[in-house]
Amino acid sequence: MSVRRRIVLLGVAATLLACKPRERTELHVLAAASLTDALSDVAKTWSQTEGGMPVELVFEATSRLAAQIEAGAPADVFVSADREWMDALASKGLVVADTRHDLLGNRLVVVVPRDAAHVPTDANALRGIGRLALAGASAPAGKYARASLQSLGVLDDVAPKIVEGDNVRTALAWVARGEADAGIVYATDAKLEPAVRIAFELPADSHPAIVYPIAVLANAEHGDAARRFAEYARSEAAQAVFREAGFARLQ
Repeated sequence: MSVRRRIVLLGVAATLLACKPRERTELHVLAAASLTDALSDVAKTWSQTEGGMPVELVFEATSRLAAQIEAGAPADVFVSADREWMDALASKGLVVADTRHDLLGNRLVVVVPRDAAHVPTDANALRGIGRLALAGASAPAGKYARASLQSLGVLDDVAPKIVEGDNVRTALAWVARGEADAGIVYATDAKLEPAVRIAFELPADSHPAIVYPIAVLANAEHGDAARRFAEYARSEAAQAVFREAGFARLQ
């Protein structure tokens, strides 16, 4: 079976995972929504050219995926969009410690609709926009964004304008459709959406470093394959795909 790309809401994902047979013939990888395109390409190559088993990918907000893992959802590999959620799972013994590595980095940008008449040039200018789309406060992209706005001294002023999406791709979609005047997303997301343009990049020192750790899960049904996949994600071939998508290498 070829790699299948799924972006699912929590309720749907939980149902799918709960109903998944225990004897699976696919490697089950849970990953942050911002990795949807690049990791799908990496998984496809791993399956087709590296002799790896087929991969089933579930993409969602890291916070929701971590909750599913903690609840016992069957999965083999987890790729988080921040260290905090991976730390939380590790503290409960839910990840295999020696397989955990910081895989990728990213940047945070403000986007506006492609045809926007008003384009903010810095954080102060966000005070003058209408709706500001962010990922939810528990999602890494949402946490990074709020930390940046707080550091830059504008969070209190723009808070009434904030609309929250389930994940960063939801926030991006709202801006692309003109349902929000601006949004804060990863640079890699902005690169993929032709209906938006980058207004400006938020200073890297205004928020915690954006890090995507990867790890094999303690309840992995396919432990050996999971290790090979996690190692392949760090290989030069996989990293070339991630770099093309705009991610930074951290190794």
